[in-house]
Amino acid sequence: MFIETVRIQSLSNNSYVVGSEQSGQCAVIDPARDIDQYTNIASNHGVRIVYALETHLHNDFISGARELAAQTGCQVGSSASGGLLYPSVRLQDNDTFDLGEFRLRILHTPGHTPESISFMVEEQGEIRAVFTGGALMLGGAARVDLLGSRVAPYLARWLHQTIHGKLLKLPDSVQIYPTHGGGSFCSAAGPGGGEVPTSIGEEREHNPFAAYTEEEDFVKFALTGLGSYPSYYRYMADINRRGPDVLGGVPRLASLTPLSARSQLDEITLLVDARPQNIFNEEHVPGSFAVPFGDNFSTWVGWIVPWGRPLILLSPDPYHHDAMVRQLIRIGYDRLNGYLAGGMDGWKTSGLPVEAADGIDVDTLKELWGQEPAPMILDVRQRSEYHAGHIQGALNIELGELQEHLDGLPREIPVVTVCASGMRASVAGSILQRDGRQNVQVVGVGGTQDWIDRGFPIATGDE
Repeated sequence: MFIETVRIQSLSNNSYVVGSEQSGQCAVIDPARDIDQYTNIASNHGVRIVYALETHLHNDFISGARELAAQTGCQVGSSASGGLLYPSVRLQDNDTFDLGEFRLRILHTPGHTPESISFMVEEQGEIRAVFTGGALMLGGAARVDLLGSRVAPYLARWLHQTIHGKLLKLPDSVQIYPTHGGGSFCSAAGPGGGEVPTSIGEEREHNPFAAYTEEEDFVKFALTGLGSYPSYYRYMADINRRGPDVLGGVPRLASLTPLSARSQLDEITLLVDARPQNIFNEEHVPGSFAVPFGDNFSTWVGWIVPWGRPLILLSPDPYHHDAMVRQLIRIGYDRLNGYLAGGMDGWKTSGLPVEAADGIDVDTLKELWGQEPAPMILDVRQRSEYHAGHIQGALNIELGELQEHLDGLPREIPVVTVCASGMRASVAGSILQRDGRQNVQVVGVGGTQDWIDRGFPIATGDE
């Protein structure tokens, strides 16, 4: 038997290939949409993918199960209560299926979602491992509020029964392979690091959800401190239930001349500039969104770029195109018109207009802060970051919520955007410029911590 972990860094998630070289069969658990990584693993082991299995209807990414079924002919397996609307095996508690010298047994583990199931690996009559999805993870569990605050308390009670009535009753030696990892916005708790697998024994000793044995205390803990999450989440479960479009592979970006790109840019088609924020602030295509490329690229695109719009990409390097496309199709941004050939140099050579952001440093911000009247300082970090310490007098609007509050921000007052390191402040600046605001400045390098380190005036909480 073998188990291979596929780390999906852009989602802070894991998916798995579990199989038997003896039987020549394997299953893929919670696959992402770019499935070549799984078919390559199967090929390396000389096995055939026979199942694509889902622990739950994912809220944070589009499943690759249907893509795998189309390419390999495998069966999709998911919880019977999930209600998939495309062909699949509807799995119920205690169902089993063989993969050679071991079998997978279904365990209903609701909490993160009502239909959540886990897959237990049984070998020679003993449970060796369990793929838990979001039911139990390294140092935490997945959050219970993604379906709304009204049902969250009920899901928290289910999660208590799942963890204390089922999973923690397994032997300490059982290895745990969760889908969600530290850093995922689906996570309710967790250290944000560490390697999988963990074990029942480790989680029994160190996981805070294991420490709250009484249901009332557990529910209160599960509902405490839950921050915001990307706006694209609202679309994922429904697409996964209906069945996402089959792409037939990772799309390749078309090359667009500057004039061709300019002719497409309008209220519908949008340009996402993935260059580093300091370069974007120096010059950029008017009306473009600044979303620097990195592991969180798709998260921020999905949070701030209107859902379903066709996109043109301006990349820092053509080498990144494949990684950018993979990140975007994982969350359903399939309408990729192409990339701007020649980048900003090509755009300027074609005589097309350029815009810049007014970048400032923390010392300049301090001078502005002391003026009368002072500008509006807009802190776009998460609320928990803001409450821990912020520039005295700064207004907090999380970056992901900024576009919802534009009408409430006065246009006659100068605005300075700030965050922790400059990235989110630059994205916020691009949103404000798209809104037609002229008097915007961006702390594009450094941010609140630099302000604190200099001993400048700060406040905590909502002050």
